[in-house]
Amino acid sequence: MTASANMFKEAPVGFGRLKPNQGIYEESASAQAKIGTRVQVGDRVFYYAYAGGTALAAGKLLENAALTPEVNKACGTAAAAGAYEVTNITTAAAQLYLAEGYLSVNDGAGEGLTYKIKSSKANASTSTSTDVTLYDPIVTALTTSSEVTLMHSPYYDLDLSATITNHIVGVAPIPVTANYYFWCQTWGPCALLQTSTDAAGSIMVPHTTDGSVTTLSVYTSNIVGFNMVVGANTEYRLAWLRITP
Repeated sequence: MTASANMFKEAPVGFGRLKPNQGIYEESASAQAKIGTRVQVGDRVFYYAYAGGTALAAGKLLENAALTPEVNKACGTAAAAGAYEVTNITTAAAQLYLAEGYLSVNDGAGEGLTYKIKSSKANASTSTSTDVTLYDPIVTALTTSSEVTLMHSPYYDLDLSATITNHIVGVAPIPVTANYYFWCQTWGPCALLQTSTDAAGSIMVPHTTDGSVTTLSVYTSNIVGFNMVVGANTEYRLAWLRITP
């Protein structure tokens, strides 16, 4: 184990404790932890993530806009209270990468409840529906009139941010190879690429250029943090990330 890996504290992951075997300055071709696993290193917070089909650069904002959630989908088969599986959910195509994502019930029986997804697969009878297995049992039975939304993990298939409207997930602390696993920083001191010259304490938001940030006076969505020092256009400056604690 490297020196950086020794810095990690064990962190709860919902179902037992997992000790990561990958430092924050390392990447891996194979998963060393569950997607979305949280670790804290001093005053910095990281979540285990997977890069999309494009290499990532250090110090630039990341989003997962490439994957689209399945919204308002019918449950083709009823699911009893206490069950761990919801099967035959009508989807445009089988959703195979929903592990560590979420199922929320948006209408009908069970509405208002959200469950974490353990795994997903194509339904055995059709390629246009999906079966999911949940970590926790269903609280209120679902009927064929229930409608659900399926959302992949926010830390799966990350790409550089190119818009101010998508969900900003965090920042890569190192250059990351396409389709590799890495630790995505979401909180604490972090170098960010800036597209404006701003004073310390300025509120930083996404810019449309290459995963960079700019001041709140220009864009008014997705606040990602605050400058810790004076920022300079086209340079990386230390900021305090405030995305996910």
